[in-house]
Formats: sequence, C-alpha cells, structure tokens
Amino acid sequence: MKVSMKSGILQSTGIVAMSTLVSRIMGFVRDMIIANFFGASAALDGFFVAFRIPNLLRRLVAEGALTVSFIPVYTEYMMKEGREEALRLAQKTLTVLTVILASFVLLGVIFSPQIVRVFAYGFSDTSLLSLTTSLNRVMFPYLFMVGIVAFCMGYLNSHKYFFAPAFSPVLLNVGFITGAVWFSTFFDEPLYGLAAGVLAGGTLQLILQVPYMLKAGFKLKLSFDLAHPGIRRIFRLIVPMLFGVAVYQINILLNTVLASMLPRGSISYLYYSDRLNEVVLGVFIVSIGNVILPELSRFTATDDNTSLKRLYTQAMRAALFLAVPSSMALMMIGKAVISVLFMRGEFTAVETEMTYLALLFSSLGIASISMLRITTPTFFSLKDTRAPVITSAIALVLNVSLGYVLMQTHLLHGGLALANTIAVTVQMLILFVWLQKKVGRLKLQEIIIPFGKYLVAGGIMCAAIFPLYNSVNWLADPFAKRLGYLVVMVGLGGLVYFAACYLLGVEELKKAMGRIGERIGR
Repeated sequence: MKVSMKSGILQSTGIVAMSTLVSRIMGFVRDMIIANFFGASAALDGFFVAFRIPNLLRRLVAEGALTVSFIPVYTEYMMKEGREEALRLAQKTLTVLTVILASFVLLGVIFSPQIVRVFAYGFSDTSLLSLTTSLNRVMFPYLFMVGIVAFCMGYLNSHKYFFAPAFSPVLLNVGFITGAVWFSTFFDEPLYGLAAGVLAGGTLQLILQVPYMLKAGFKLKLSFDLAHPGIRRIFRLIVPMLFGVAVYQINILLNTVLASMLPRGSISYLYYSDRLNEVVLGVFIVSIGNVILPELSRFTATDDNTSLKRLYTQAMRAALFLAVPSSMALMMIGKAVISVLFMRGEFTAVETEMTYLALLFSSLGIASISMLRITTPTFFSLKDTRAPVITSAIALVLNVSLGYVLMQTHLLHGGLALANTIAVTVQMLILFVWLQKKVGRLKLQEIIIPFGKYLVAGGIMCAAIFPLYNSVNWLADPFAKRLGYLVVMVGLGGLVYFAACYLLGVEELKKAMGRIGERIGR
C-alpha cells in the first residue's frame, strides 16, 4: 500500500497504527496462550532470555541502527543523485547487511553458551542454563530473517510504502501461537516448539516484503562494495546509533540480567509488563516515529529547519495525546488488565500481583519514552549521532546503578522498572534541551499547554472509572464479571477522556473530528 504526499502523515500513521494494532491484538492472544501453557516458570524465563538475545541484536544491528541510518542517506541520494544511484546504494547495503547478519548468526550459534552465561548471570541451575543455550541456538537464525525485513522497512518507508513492514510482526505472532499450540506437541520439551514458531514467523515476515519491494522498484543484485561513499556514510552513522537509538532495549536487556538474580519468575513479570506498555508505544508512538523519519530527512536535505520544527512539535503533541491517558490508565487499572488477559492456567493471582508491580513503575515512563522515540529520530535525520550517544551513556549508567540499588529493596523487580523509567526520563530531558540548541528554540507553549490539558483530561477519566474499578475483586471474581467491567471501564474511560479534551479545546481532537466530518460529508 503506497501513500501519496497528498495523503500526508496522518494517513501514513493510520496505516502503520492499524497494522500495528492488529499485531498487538495478536500479541495479546500469543501472550495469553503462553501464560496459559507455561505460566511464569523458570524454564519460560530461560526461553525469554534465549529469545531476547537475537531479538536485541536485531533491534540494534538491523531495525534500530540500520533503518534510521539508511533512510536519511538513501533519501538524500534519491533527491540529489536520482533513483538509479539510490537503487545501487540500496543493493550494496543489502549485500553488506547479508554478510554481517550471516556472520552474527554463525558466531551466535557457536558462542551461545558464553553469551547465555552473560545474559543469564543469575541462573545457577545447570539444566536451565543448558535449556536456555539450546533454545538460543535454535532461534539465532531469526536475527538474519528479521534483519533483512528491517532493511526492507527502511527501503519501503523511504518510498512511502508502510503496510508490509508494519504488518509483518503479525506474522511473528502467528508463528509464536502456532509454535505454542501445535509445534510444541512434537517435542518432549514444549518450549522447543515455541522456538520453532519464532523461526516460522520470521520466515513469513520476510516473504511478505518481497512483492512490495518489487512494487517499489527494488531489483536484487549482489554487490559487496564497502568503498562506496553512501555505504561509508551509512556505516559511519551505524556505530553510534547502535548505542543511541536502542538504549531503551539495552536497558530492558540489562534489566533481564539483573532480574535473573531475583526470585523465580521475575524475568517473566517484567516481560508481561513490557508487553502491555508496548501496546501503547507500538501502536501509536512507534507508528508516528516510523512515518516522520523520512519526512524529517527530506526537510534536513533541503535545510528547512522551520518545517522540521513544526513537524517535530506536531508529532510530540500527537504522541503525548495518547501516551498521557494510557500511562494514567495502566497505573490505575493495570491489575484489572493483567487479571483479564493473563490470569488463567499456570498464571495465578500471585503472578498477577507481581506483574502489576512491574507495570505500575514502568507505565510511569510511557510519556518519556514516547517523547524519546520522536526526538531521537529527529537528531538522526540531522545526522547528529553525538547527542544520542552521550545521553544514551548517561541513561545506561543511571539505569544499571539505580536498578541494582532498587532491586535490593522491597520493590524487587519493580525497582528495575522504576530505574528504567527514571533513566529514560533524564535522557529525554537532556536531548530536548540539546535539540533546541541545534535547530533553534521551539515554541514550548505549543507542547506544554496541550500536555497540561492531557493531564487534566486524564485525571477526569481516572475519577470516572475509579468507582467501577473498586467494585470488582480482580483476583477472585469470575472471569465474565472481570471482563465485563474491564470493557466498560475502557470504553467509559475513552469517552470521558475525549469529551474532556473536547471541552478543554484540545487541537488534536478537533482536527481529527474535522477530518471525520469531512469524510462523512463526502
């Protein structure tokens, strides 16, 4: 699906958001199935460690670093050198990436025992370490497949094709579900079936990109040329971006290392909490970030700082419009959400309470993470990697040191979630100040005043649903009652928030209603 310039960022974001929404719904189905089959066991902790290692490398080497470094350089080549030269750059990039990914997979499989020992430092059970290592070896080729998908994402987004990259995670969830329900029946250890599902999902993701790549004009040609100036520029940007763009994911992985030192199930509690936060961040915030990066790169290529600042401000307001109420809602009714989605089978009331402890503190950082995911690509569109690297280093040190201290308290794994929230917030504040020094002062009132309105509307929303929340025992009442009350709370909360925003004169809501009215009137 291609989006014309006339359709604009709103429609592009809508395409990505709707595709991602389907993915998140499928992700919930996946997580409910995993929770039902495996609960929050030590073996499942091992699976999550084994999966997170190639998944983190994918986000760093491919999706994180490659995508955000490829798009600005490729976009500039299209605008200044022409499409033929840009295509040659894309072909050379894919060739180099293929070699790098294949090398990573080979090294990952060979050195899996050593890698697992680093990331599961707290695992003392030798049988659990052995299982984690085996699962890691099975799933490492996923890095190759999804790394190529990430390249396709950069290429397709540059040509304003957003559907295939955004929809591909749905297929990973299909693989996960198939692995849990079907593949697992063929193995003595069912988690191997789950690992096989990851590989099946990665294969389906890659296959989906092919017709869209052809439609966008890509022609496959292997050409290994590290001397090409465009390649050199891309890979000069990649090294600092490895550290800069994915600091949030690095922090999550470091939390995994620290959580492995805590009581059984801690890694799983953080995982389930992270999944709930990613619904908000993935459906809307990441969608906005993915769409604006090519546009920001076009403004940078033409030295149009005025348009860049206007787009940045609009993106920040749109992100906060959704992030603020989501954060407040998860903090208030998070236990209800966890209870309905996950509390069945091996996932008991104890797991529900422990997961909510992580969710309470991690959801505090949704607004900061949302702002960071808009601000960091803005620096990269300006080809500035210094600021993200410095702030990422600060955030990493802060996260690890605070996490280690807070996990020693009664907060346990909740302390790790709180440390990550604090670290990301500090990073965002520093970057926001530095961005203004780089592009000129932003009209802060255009962000601060709407933010205040979102907080007020969110407060009214919470007050409206609080009586309903207190009417249910979320750990003991029948599932039908819990589900019914949760649906009513979500629906009522949404209506109250949007109504309050309308009364407060929130511009984003009025614009959206105006566009809906225009469509109805056609």
